[in-house]
Amino acid sequence: MNRTWRLVDVVRLGLGLVNLTRPEVALRLCGGRTQQHERAAVRILGARYLAQSVIGLAASRLQQRAPVSSERRPWVRELDVAIEVTHAASMVALAAVSPKRRCLALVSAVTALGFSALDVQEVRR
Repeated sequence: MNRTWRLVDVVRLGLGLVNLTRPEVALRLCGGRTQQHERAAVRILGARYLAQSVIGLAASRLQQRAPVSSERRPWVRELDVAIEVTHAASMVALAAVSPKRRCLALVSAVTALGFSALDVQEVRR
């Protein structure tokens, strides 16, 4: 693995590709429902993960090339944390109001909190 790549971006990229191309894999975690709107929601989340990871990988590479350390800006990490915590909060709210979607929403919230924990670990380095 390239040393300029952040682990969280690589993991997010992989999950994004799986969710985008094989949404039924994620849906099986919660009983295998595969309704069209649920597959679409998982694909949209996969596309977001994919875009977020590509931006993170590109920004990490650019930051490594910065000639002076003061020019390096870890803004991507903080933005990633904000995005994931916001997503987790919205999924917890969805789980609270929709028993039908509770399992998927909670799996998504836990995943988002896991990503945010990895991002916070990177921020502290």
